[in-house]
Amino acid sequence: MRKYIITLFLILAFVINVQADPFNVTTVLSAPHLTPGDRNIGLEFTIQNDQDTSLSNVKTYLFLRYPFSASYSPNNKLGEINNPGYLISAGGSGDEYTPYFDLMPHMSRKTFFKIDIDRDAKYGVYDLPYTIFYDNKEYNGKITLTIKGETLIEIKNVSVASNNSQVEPGEVFKIQISLENVGDNEIKWLKISLNPEDKALIPLSSDSELIFKDMPQGSQKNSEIWFSLEKDAAIKNYPIDLELKYLDERGIEYNESKLVGIIASGRANMDIAKKITEPARLMENQPFTLNIKIENTGTGDAKGVMARLESALSGDNLAYLGEIKKDDYSNALFTLDADSSGKQNGVLHITFEDDFGKHEIQKDMIIVVNPAESQNLLPILIGIIAIAAIIFYLVKRKH
Repeated sequence: MRKYIITLFLILAFVINVQADPFNVTTVLSAPHLTPGDRNIGLEFTIQNDQDTSLSNVKTYLFLRYPFSASYSPNNKLGEINNPGYLISAGGSGDEYTPYFDLMPHMSRKTFFKIDIDRDAKYGVYDLPYTIFYDNKEYNGKITLTIKGETLIEIKNVSVASNNSQVEPGEVFKIQISLENVGDNEIKWLKISLNPEDKALIPLSSDSELIFKDMPQGSQKNSEIWFSLEKDAAIKNYPIDLELKYLDERGIEYNESKLVGIIASGRANMDIAKKITEPARLMENQPFTLNIKIENTGTGDAKGVMARLESALSGDNLAYLGEIKKDDYSNALFTLDADSSGKQNGVLHITFEDDFGKHEIQKDMIIVVNPAESQNLLPILIGIIAIAAIIFYLVKRKH
């Protein structure tokens, strides 16, 4: 018996619960997404009477709280209709409700509200409560609204990495890009493109693009794209267009373009192309001029070039050459004295500066000095004897 009584109570409770909630309420926003600063956002209530009896004196209250407010100024008197579809309650509290209406069985009625969103609203999910009054009863519910914040991608860092820390013509290097989603919305996909403006920069892959998916707020993505710089490329700044295309969770697509670039650095390489002396045959105890052709076979210009000859030869052993451009040369002239004969060993010190700093190289030098020729009287004596013989012959023939 007790079992049947409990079952009866449960059935009655279920019937009472069904009778307490006679509505089927659906809501529709006029905008697919809500953002701070939105104005006149339409909010449509559709109230469906699921009962077999009519409902009278139906009215809907929508309770607005920060960051939401009414799009129109509140009314000061209850019952005054400023805008069709809804009223603002007395006292200007910001709560809105519809005028009274009757709802026939299994019929529906649409009620419209218009709301604004504060410019300083924070990204997040908000609940707006509402109450439907009818036949001295009430039905409570809530609408969940999501405010999407600003969509923003920040380029945190762009760096160039190579074997020499600087990019040199003929070298392979990579451009590293660090991105962060500093906005409020999730990024569904993002594409990075690097487009060089000069053909001397060549991407090593089929294209210079990278694609990322699903970047939540606050997440970072690091990428790298490999390039090569042609061997005969000029030493200069090479601009590159960095393009970002991304789609946020609202389905809005963004396009951004930034200008970045790399600076090609030149490395000078000093070498001896030729060595000339004047006179060509060096003799002991005679002055001579040493001309050394110094050539720059590197990828960049050399500045402040100076040559110093370290040897046992006395004289002017320092030459200032100044700037030697790439694929060019300059002559280092030394005025020296050959104090002694034999093979003279020396070291040529060449100092210069390029984009990678100051350098000094050393080249071994060998200078051969011939001994001075001794005075030989035999040819003179032979000459005198020959002349005397000719004179004797002529005199004898005459007599």
